[in-house]
Amino acid sequence: MKQVSARKKLALYAPVGLSLAILLWLIYPNLGAMADTLRNSNPRWLLLSVGFAVSSYTFMGLTLWEVLRILGIRMPFLETAGIAFVSTTVNYFVSSGGISGFATRAHLLGKRKVPYGASVTSSVVITVLIYLALALIVVEGAVLQFLQTPEFNKSMIEALIGVAAVLGFAFGLTLLFFHHELREAWARRMFVAVNHVIYFFSKKEIPHENFQKFERQLDEGIRTIHGRKFELPKVIGYVFCDWVSNILILYFAFKAVGVSLGATTLIAGFAFGMLMTIIPILPGGLGAMEAAMTAAFSGMGVPVAQALTASLLFRLFYYLLPAFASVFIYWGLHATEPKATEHYRHGRGVK
Repeated sequence: MKQVSARKKLALYAPVGLSLAILLWLIYPNLGAMADTLRNSNPRWLLLSVGFAVSSYTFMGLTLWEVLRILGIRMPFLETAGIAFVSTTVNYFVSSGGISGFATRAHLLGKRKVPYGASVTSSVVITVLIYLALALIVVEGAVLQFLQTPEFNKSMIEALIGVAAVLGFAFGLTLLFFHHELREAWARRMFVAVNHVIYFFSKKEIPHENFQKFERQLDEGIRTIHGRKFELPKVIGYVFCDWVSNILILYFAFKAVGVSLGATTLIAGFAFGMLMTIIPILPGGLGAMEAAMTAAFSGMGVPVAQALTASLLFRLFYYLLPAFASVFIYWGLHATEPKATEHYRHGRGVK
């Protein structure tokens, strides 16, 4: 038992330790220049950067709210946005390839009597759309970078590998979503994985539903999405607005430290940084994202201290502050959980 506990602790803390080591390696040589950059930063642009972080999480909430609506599940928007907020920020603490976010969302929606199959369906749909949008951004970034410096160098090879990885992941999820036999083969693994992470957060929260019921719910949710696919453009719009807000967080972080970026440089550097966030062993790509952004922007003429400071401000506004805020939002969600006999379906709470 002690060996199992030690392995769990190692799996949880080792990625965080690695991320912090990368950050120390980046920050220490540039500490003085970064301090000067921060002292001279413009608070107005910093405030705008924070504002677009709020905008990004608002669109996340709208995305989940709209997908649940398509599935016939009606919930108050603020509750839905809170669940989207908390389930997203869990991935910043626990590196599990996104499973921790899936499981947290299933846990919080399950408390509101949303079937686990519907929770997983909504998560898969949103994840597919997010990664397809990210793939488009990465492709655009690679093309813009190539147009700026038309040579097949190391960064171009890295961009192509990144595009292939993101597209491959999105294609795999899409195939899993539409291919019944493949989905059937993976459904039990998804169920066990979600169950396992839910158990990690709350020993008493293992769902009582059996696998067959979960599978029926999943199939029902997917059939519903297929039947109402013409309602997905609104979801896609919310996803792209989320990504645009993300890019503007970084843009105004650079403005705050005295750097005005053109669209080509901004999107190319942002795309390289976002590629690092999909590394499954690092929570939120911590350390790797900052290293990639700093390298990309400094390679395009931005001073290293300003590039690193802006990327750390992006991390602060989009990852760290929301992660700490999510603790209080989680408490609020817990305090407002409906009674055991209530659930949200078809626009009203049914008792």
